[in-house]
Amino acid sequence: AQETAGPSIRVSLDRLDALMNLVGELMIARSRLDRRLMQLDRVGELLLFSRSRMAQAVRDFEGKHHYPQLPGMRGRGGAGEPGGGMRDMAHVFAELEFDRYDDFNILARSVAEMSADIAEVQAQHAGLLRAVRDDVGQIQRLTAALRKEVTRARMVPIGRLFPRFTRQVREVARAVDKVVSLEVRGESAEVDNSIMEQIADPLLHLVQNAVTHGIEPEPERLARGKPAQGTISLRAYHQGAFLHVEVEDDGRGIDTELIRQEAVERGLLRAEEARALSTPDALNLIFVPGFSTASEVTRASGRGVGMDVVRTNVSRLNGEIEVDTEVGVRTRFTLKLPLTVAIADALMARVGTEVLAVPMMAVSAMRNAGSEAIHSVGDRETVRIDDQVMELLHMDRVLGLPRSEPAAHAPVIVMRGGGRPFAVQVDELLGKEEIVIKSLGEFLEGVGPFAGATISGEGRVLLLVDPTRLLEASRQLPAPETAEAVEVRVAPGHDAEAGRTVMLVDDSISIRKYVGQMLEKAGFRVFTAVDGQDALQQLTELSVQAIITDLEMPRVNGYALIEDLRRRSKTRDVPIVVLTTRAGEKHVNVARRLGVRHYITKPVDEQAFIRLVESLVTAAPSEPALSGAQVS
Repeated sequence: AQETAGPSIRVSLDRLDALMNLVGELMIARSRLDRRLMQLDRVGELLLFSRSRMAQAVRDFEGKHHYPQLPGMRGRGGAGEPGGGMRDMAHVFAELEFDRYDDFNILARSVAEMSADIAEVQAQHAGLLRAVRDDVGQIQRLTAALRKEVTRARMVPIGRLFPRFTRQVREVARAVDKVVSLEVRGESAEVDNSIMEQIADPLLHLVQNAVTHGIEPEPERLARGKPAQGTISLRAYHQGAFLHVEVEDDGRGIDTELIRQEAVERGLLRAEEARALSTPDALNLIFVPGFSTASEVTRASGRGVGMDVVRTNVSRLNGEIEVDTEVGVRTRFTLKLPLTVAIADALMARVGTEVLAVPMMAVSAMRNAGSEAIHSVGDRETVRIDDQVMELLHMDRVLGLPRSEPAAHAPVIVMRGGGRPFAVQVDELLGKEEIVIKSLGEFLEGVGPFAGATISGEGRVLLLVDPTRLLEASRQLPAPETAEAVEVRVAPGHDAEAGRTVMLVDDSISIRKYVGQMLEKAGFRVFTAVDGQDALQQLTELSVQAIITDLEMPRVNGYALIEDLRRRSKTRDVPIVVLTTRAGEKHVNVARRLGVRHYITKPVDEQAFIRLVESLVTAAPSEPALSGAQVS
């Protein structure tokens, strides 16, 4: 049922834009709040774990020291001994008639009381956290409702564009001496006003092309048994969260053989490449700048002339354009557009140390691709995903980022760009998020395969990938390294799947967290150990590329740990970095004698430290244990 129109007022588009921007900022703040809540959850888990450890330590302590002194323990400085009088009850009661407490007994009771207090605080923290989580959930619901209402206020029926197309069809048809009618359907389908404005020119261009080069002249149509009047259909409809707009004509269609010939004549393809080109790939050539199979270009434009501009404008909106044709029968262009450009769902992916956003509307699937599914075809790679073979791109290589270590099973995103599916390999999939899309500005517009940017919950600027431009950028790359060249990067016996792994050994939880987060931010996988004994136990099963250790630790200290590691064949050549507060020459010399090459004193310089670990991991595990010490 159609909504009943109530009282209304005029609101300027600028004000609606300002409202949408405020909604976007609210969503960024909400995302930041979500991140803080996750951090609070982790703090709560750590508090619970620490309380459990303390409770166990208190029970152990009580077992040793809480009970009254036994005979023979008098005279050791108990709390009741000094002073005499009523402070010392020994002259009044026998040993078993009155409990006596020394300093250990009193400390045990105090620690037990503190443990109980911490337990109560932890329970209050958990309750407050649940309440905050409920409040955040309510904020999310209200933000979503506000976004929906502001978006609805910006929506306009796409039918507002159609009258200008009717006039244009009439004028162009008269100019080229053809009889053409325009049929429109779906005028009531709504879309964001800014999107409607930006697709007006691309749609107009498609309609002009259909009249000029799609619809045949009247004699040709009659010879083919078609009516003298050509028909162009313009149809708009919603499908999910997207608007589809189709421009179809019942003309001569697009001859892919002519496209192949033109590509060879222009030097875009070799003859054998053109013959091997699939129909979808051949049709995509009409979007190459300046490409045209038209024998004559008029002021009315022609199919292939300016089609690159059409695709660019659609891609800028994070949309897609597809071509479907049947020679002698019809041609249909389908534009798939988001309903709004301000806010969208995106898949977050990590590539090295960078995090990128990929529009969910362009994502067809997410898989882990094993090396057995990847094959080289000429100078390109292909991968088999769900029984379909498609081109494989490496995101780090296309973007010019440092190469990641090859993994046995790497995450792969199947996208659609240029009218066909292709796969992109990344280092890690981080999940789906609702993002606010920001423009790159006039200075960065068109730089790299990006459609915009967004701000993460941590306040970082993340780039939004444009799948079509990503595919185009991959075409400009030189031939990839051969499989043999890649294999040289992985030393024999090295676990490639482990990637950039380090172990951090320190009895201070604050150091483990601070340095660990520093390393993780730089793209390392970090295993932590609370002391040397814990590290030795973990390293019986783990393989790491570098070890960072403190010196002063309980149970097994850093020197003993290094000595033990150098005796083991598995860890003999693993680079070791000492990270300690001890800067004395004696401490350095002992480390030198054990073969430690890198000795760093706290506090640590983050950039220099990361550069050092990067160099060690790159050289691991073949780097020998060298004598000498490096103090920084």
